[in-house]
Amino acid sequence: STATTATVGAMLQDEHVDDVYKDAPILSGSNISIKKADETDELTSKQFRKWGAIIRGDMHLVSIDAYGMESDNKSGAKYRGVEASFCKLDWDQYKKDPPSLPMFKFLVSASKCDKNLVTMDLATVVQKTREYDKIRKMRHINDGLHTIPPSGFVFHESRVGSTLVANSLTAMDPTAHRVYSESHPMNDALKENSSDMDANIQLLRDVVYLMGRTSSAEENQLFFKVSSVGSKRIHFMQKAFPNVPWIFVYRDPVQTMMSHLDPAKLGNLRGMTLQAVCLRGKRNPPKDLIRLAMDHDASLDELSYEEFCAAHLATLCESALKGIKKSNGKGAAVEYDGLVEKLIQAVIPHHFGLDVDDAARERIRNVAKTYSKSKLENRDWVEDSKTKDVGSTPKIRNASKRFLDEFYEELGKFSIK
Repeated sequence: STATTATVGAMLQDEHVDDVYKDAPILSGSNISIKKADETDELTSKQFRKWGAIIRGDMHLVSIDAYGMESDNKSGAKYRGVEASFCKLDWDQYKKDPPSLPMFKFLVSASKCDKNLVTMDLATVVQKTREYDKIRKMRHINDGLHTIPPSGFVFHESRVGSTLVANSLTAMDPTAHRVYSESHPMNDALKENSSDMDANIQLLRDVVYLMGRTSSAEENQLFFKVSSVGSKRIHFMQKAFPNVPWIFVYRDPVQTMMSHLDPAKLGNLRGMTLQAVCLRGKRNPPKDLIRLAMDHDASLDELSYEEFCAAHLATLCESALKGIKKSNGKGAAVEYDGLVEKLIQAVIPHHFGLDVDDAARERIRNVAKTYSKSKLENRDWVEDSKTKDVGSTPKIRNASKRFLDEFYEELGKFSIK
């Protein structure tokens, strides 16, 4: 029966969550007992009333402020001073048409979160949620409320089809899948917010834990598409979730560079090009880019816009390669060429381990017909690889060859075909 299926599904989710979060702390001063678990629903609801909507999965984590984060070795939380903001997200709107809300920020805006935010201490909310779950488990309550453990992470080189991956993961089974596309909490949790690595790891785990909260027994898969710069933090994600599969999406160097610096779209290279994602760090270059430039006998002061862009993209590819080689098969590269069929035939069924039936295949192929970031325009997707190759400039081709070609070839050795 449907009720039995929901109950069994919730039990399986509980087991999976226990495995993924087996080291999850309960803060000092938290006393869970059988007697407490047997309290009436009225007493339990009073105890958790302040956090009720969040605990029940009716409000969702939309941002964190870790500016005041400090290490805390006196409690199981391992950190303190992180504020978390919650809002009720309109997941139905996103799941109905992923390309219309391709990024998390658009979902937050469409959900009118600017008028309905609730802000609380993150560690306290996590503590109360875990206490609540322990009580429910002791009382054998299986009503659909659960935390979805992470099913997979999507990292990428930027402008290489990663949003299509997120849209496809949503479209293949909108009821069961929750996909966060470049969400603020994930981006911020991946940063090195503290000098204490254990505290940073626990923060990331707590953020993922709350973002997987749902009241739907049918929702059972959780994916995160991370912002491109998050690819530099793959090693950090691996420490927090060593057994969760992930992919790195990449593309032919010249085509990727053209997606960032196409002269036909950006005009004067000393004008609008500075807005390109790959050039955001030009005024204050990160250490890994400085090192990479030195490894290629290049001086940062002498790098052209094209060369700086290529060097930035190379740092993302280099980080992904290091992560893949240390992932015990959990990490894999996925090239843009033929991306949709790779998702259907290999990535989703074999790497992420999910069944892809005929209906799911059709939904993925249908969502792929729409430009992945069309928002409300519903623009048809058009293959542009040849156009990018033909339109590329000598500077783009030379910069790609100097900084990116070696990583592109190396990624090919670990790429899902």
